[in-house]
Amino acid sequence: MTEILDNNINQQFQELIIRTLGIITRNKTKKHIQISLNPLKELFKEYYKDDIFWKFESRDSVPWMCFWTRKLANEPANGIYPMFYSYSGKQNGMDVKYLILAFGKSVKKEPKINWDSRLPLKNINDFFNELNIKELPSYKNEINYGSSMIYKVYEINQEKFNDINFQNQIFNDFQNLFEYYLTYAKYITYEKNYNKIIESKEELEIIYKKEFNKILKALDYIKDNLEKEENKVKHNIEDKFSQIKDEFNFPLNTILYGPPGTGKTYNSMFYSVGIVEKDKSIFDMKSNDEDILKKFKEYKDKDFIKFITFHQSYGYEDFIEGIRPYLDDKSKDLKYILHSGIFKDICNKAKSDKENNYVLIIDEINRGNISKIFGELISLIETSKRGGNKEELEVILPYSKESFTIPKNLYILGTMNTADRSIALLDMALRRRFNFIEMMPKYDLLKDIKINNIDLTLLLSTINERIEILLDREHTIGHSYFLNISSFEDLVGVFKNSIIPLLIEYFYDDFEKIKSILGENGFINSKSLSASLKGNYSRKDIFKVDERELEIAKNYQKIYSFDEDEE
Repeated sequence: MTEILDNNINQQFQELIIRTLGIITRNKTKKHIQISLNPLKELFKEYYKDDIFWKFESRDSVPWMCFWTRKLANEPANGIYPMFYSYSGKQNGMDVKYLILAFGKSVKKEPKINWDSRLPLKNINDFFNELNIKELPSYKNEINYGSSMIYKVYEINQEKFNDINFQNQIFNDFQNLFEYYLTYAKYITYEKNYNKIIESKEELEIIYKKEFNKILKALDYIKDNLEKEENKVKHNIEDKFSQIKDEFNFPLNTILYGPPGTGKTYNSMFYSVGIVEKDKSIFDMKSNDEDILKKFKEYKDKDFIKFITFHQSYGYEDFIEGIRPYLDDKSKDLKYILHSGIFKDICNKAKSDKENNYVLIIDEINRGNISKIFGELISLIETSKRGGNKEELEVILPYSKESFTIPKNLYILGTMNTADRSIALLDMALRRRFNFIEMMPKYDLLKDIKINNIDLTLLLSTINERIEILLDREHTIGHSYFLNISSFEDLVGVFKNSIIPLLIEYFYDDFEKIKSILGENGFINSKSLSASLKGNYSRKDIFKVDERELEIAKNYQKIYSFDEDEE
């Protein structure tokens, strides 16, 4: 296209795209604008000589955004279009997030017209498999929307997303693909739509050839960069696997934290087995859960792994050492003996077996009084202060008078429920000595569970988005509440006995907010009571859970069903 889109319109278009991408990638944008194409529709029609439609979906397992013309798509479920996809996964044990600008196409319905077959395109499925990206939303070993073809790939984070140059790059790349798409739409459907197209067929052939070559050059450049990135990652992976047993590298003190029901304790078993075996790949292994859990039990029985739960009454004498009363069975005399706690015991085992790793799992680490439990040993757990290091520290234990150090082959792995206490409120001495790994709800684990046509993924993600708005993300609800549901009766039981009581606890009996969380679906009902008390007339709304409404399947769909503006 030879014309130039008006700068003001161009800016509005860019803001619309960047703001929407911020929503689907869960990156905050500095500027808040209205999410609607309507103010630009007529201007676009005048410039592009076509009606432009758009839609985005932030609750999908792979959030997306697309723009289309009716010439090549009736809707996102039927046709081809430029598409943004937001993928989150793991690469070498680290969280990664990719934004992909793609030659998109519908999945359920095969498009009547496909992209130009002469374009040398790579699909999303092959790209991620070659990079060895794990934990991507998938179905039957195929990555969701994996059949769409890649135009541009961006690895993103919050800092990068707010960079104006990065935003400009994304928008320029999209414009190039979008203008190619609209030219292709006219070119490929000319015979059908010639009376709506102002250019002649010969003119379109020249214009399309120019746009095609422009895309071709961009793809060649992108292909070279992708190959370099793939080779780089492949070499890194090969190097890591060849050294993993000899150079296992994982923080000695780590806390898995997140809202209730996100699998923190469950995942601590995988992490502990991976630490003992010096193999990070086990951390994210989910295909052979039973084997890992069996290994966990074996290592626990052999004392390579110890498990303890902190609580408010737990203290130094339980954890390190203390004096305990003992009643002699024979003499019936009451004696006092020196008791070694679980931490002292596992430290001594690790010291006597320096070739192997040992793990102490502390469940609910934030529920204990850290100063009272660790005492003077809080300084010794630091990596640099461990036995054998240059800054090694030792203390004299108060009861046994033994000199004591903490070995560097002992790993402390804690779990922490953020609904009980935020990380910001955690004991400062503990917080600065630990690394933190966030465990948030994983909606893709629910994608294959359908109960009475109720979409559990949408159900949970909608509830959590509302909780984030009305409270915060630390009080969202984890996926594990729904993993063992196999019938509608199970779902009713989970809401009755777990979800609703949890919401009541979160919002301190503020039932209006709870009703908003549940989409005013009838689970919470109210009635107004009035009474005359000592001459004063008083009224009060009384709320209660309506168990009859819990038995109606449509009420669960009401939680996430809403009218979406397609434009």
